[in-house]
Amino acid sequence: MTPAKMCRPVPLRLDRIGIDPCVLVGKVLTRISRSQKHPCMQLHFADDTSYQILVDGYDPVHRGVPKALEMDPILESLLDAADGQAKLDRTIDHCALVTLTDKAFEAKQREHRWDQNHTGVAFRFSEDQVWHCVWATLSDHENGMCIFRSYDDVYLDQLHRSPHKRRSRAPSSPTQRR
Repeated sequence: MTPAKMCRPVPLRLDRIGIDPCVLVGKVLTRISRSQKHPCMQLHFADDTSYQILVDGYDPVHRGVPKALEMDPILESLLDAADGQAKLDRTIDHCALVTLTDKAFEAKQREHRWDQNHTGVAFRFSEDQVWHCVWATLSDHENGMCIFRSYDDVYLDQLHRSPHKRRSRAPSSPTQRR
């Protein structure tokens, strides 16, 4: 199987969103940052490009059931140790969307469990050959207990920065206006 064919699993939704993760192959990752307010992770590269791992359907205005990004323990500990922003110098040698299957549940009146298929973003660094994966969870809690847990798809999109407008400095006194 060619690397291009490995990048896209069978779609879980009819209309595909985001970009092909294969565009990250060969890029040098310099920094990873995780939002404290939203389920979002930013990947910053040496070529001054940035990408985000986002939750499909997440709307910051209408958040619904609380969503969070989860990841493998190595990546989680790296971000936790660096207070959500880790500096790196690692080359991505593989990156793909992967289909994951986890047990979801609802435990309000009677516990109900089911297999939940969802999409994650997986990548590997050439320096250590360890796969890292990021996926999304939805969970609801009552009285400190999780009563609902499900999963959602994540996708990769490029972060386009708007050009900064230079502000002209306002004169500090009327005599400097000449």
